[in-house]
Amino acid sequence: MEVCNMNSPPLINIVDVICQSFHHLDPRLINHGERVAYILMKMMEETNRYTQQEKHDIFMLGLLHDIGAYKEKEIDSMLSFDLNDSMEHSVFGYLLFKTFSPLPEYADTILYHHHCNAQYYPVPISNYHRDISKLIYLADRIDIFCMLNGEENLDSFLEKCSGTVFLASDIRWFQQTERKHQLLRHIHTLEYQKELSDYTREHFTLTEAQIHNYLMTFIFSVDFRNDYTALHTNYAVQLSENLSQNLRMPANSRKTIQLATLLHNIGKISLPAKLNNTADYNQYLTQLYRTSTQDITRDILSGSVESQILNTINESFLLLECWANDRPLDFTPVPAAEIVALSYLMSNSLTSERNVSLYQHPKLLKYLQMKYKSCQMNDMILRVLEKSFDQIIEKTQNACASIYNIYHRMMDEDHSLNMILLHYNNKY
Repeated sequence: MEVCNMNSPPLINIVDVICQSFHHLDPRLINHGERVAYILMKMMEETNRYTQQEKHDIFMLGLLHDIGAYKEKEIDSMLSFDLNDSMEHSVFGYLLFKTFSPLPEYADTILYHHHCNAQYYPVPISNYHRDISKLIYLADRIDIFCMLNGEENLDSFLEKCSGTVFLASDIRWFQQTERKHQLLRHIHTLEYQKELSDYTREHFTLTEAQIHNYLMTFIFSVDFRNDYTALHTNYAVQLSENLSQNLRMPANSRKTIQLATLLHNIGKISLPAKLNNTADYNQYLTQLYRTSTQDITRDILSGSVESQILNTINESFLLLECWANDRPLDFTPVPAAEIVALSYLMSNSLTSERNVSLYQHPKLLKYLQMKYKSCQMNDMILRVLEKSFDQIIEKTQNACASIYNIYHRMMDEDHSLNMILLHYNNKY
């Protein structure tokens, strides 16, 4: 899927970014989401049951069905064949889809994709969506079974689950598709990856709003793993947008800045999610800006985003390194990279202090001034920030307060739905 409009080239392939990111979440999950999406994609080729748009939507649901898997114990549960396991990742994924994704109407299919025959009273599901959940679960279990056991006994496993866990007609549908397209062989040889890439490049065009919503869904699936990181990316994004407006940056540059800020630290998906205190968060920030984490960001984005976005991110990494070591710059950064780096430098402070203003936190500006001086930088952008500091901080905090409220509402609903799910599992 690519972001594009009629007058500009594509900037990002969202499917590639998501697939590459999941490679770094947990070694056991490498390629799982894209294999599930591939199985569904090929099955969709063999039916007229759904419209072309519905087929595209089902593909994305398959790709992102485990987006709520942000805890190690949930990954353990996902890879289990114990059908009585509680599936917390389904709840969190449902909330992410409902709140941020371009497909909120399909959020219930994520909630039910492991317990397809359940009925959780706060979230009713239609038969149409339940059937999609069953398709996702079928593709999910086929992939997990083959990953753990090989393909030899797959038919006997499916036969045992026919009519209970899976619809017999869906099993026949998969088996006919497998005979025609040899899906499992293509998965084994990795040929499926080119088919998947060709499919998304040839058949998908997303609006800028859709790509933004998919990116926010994915970013918040990582940032919402704990209180300390909940607003880290969002603070930087809001700061960069407000600073860009004050600098009167052209529209194309602002789009590059927005995407570069959103994707800047995507390599953090590889970092541990458990943070219990400020010391843990400070250690997290240290790991975030290590070369190894930055290399993961580059690995995820290379070939998936336009060069100006990746170049902006790379330059911002260099700037942050110079600031960290008080080292004079040996290059002239483009304004976009300076804005992104400055936004993240400020975000690291702002996310740990809820009420920052020029009056309440004069040290922040002095700190920034010192960094610019020690690195012998042109301070034009910093002077614009100084002039509008209070207004930029206020606008940023208002926007982030809204996201923080959404985060807490999601956590409350996550707890409530998981209690219902636990009660259901114990009862049935």
